[in-house]
Amino acid sequence: MSAKCNAKTTAGKPCRAVAVKGGLCTLHSDPQIAVEMGRRSGQARRTKELLAQEWAELSPPRTAQEVRVALGGFIADVRAKRLDPKVAGILGSLANVLLKSIEVADIETRLAALESVLGTCTPKEQPKR
Repeated sequence: MSAKCNAKTTAGKPCRAVAVKGGLCTLHSDPQIAVEMGRRSGQARRTKELLAQEWAELSPPRTAQEVRVALGGFIADVRAKRLDPKVAGILGSLANVLLKSIEVADIETRLAALESVLGTCTPKEQPKR
């Protein structure tokens, strides 16, 4: 069984990592590694926060073309690792629902225009005899 690190965490509990040098884990034996990991983590979170602020400023897509452009942007962001694939999956599902609602609204508008031209009304609007 491997020995555990002899150092304590910032919470005061014993470190649970495996000891590698002088009874300490890699992070406790070389604090510069911990500093570098913290810096990288902060940069990654900062990028996502900035991207989230960018999205908050965007208006919602109103046409199928705008939805297509937004989805293309999401794909590019996933490839560039600016967007978590899970979030992109959720956005894709929402875009699917939005596309369906745009399609239904378009059909309703066309049907209303046809009915007004033909002078007909829907079965709900017909007077009772």
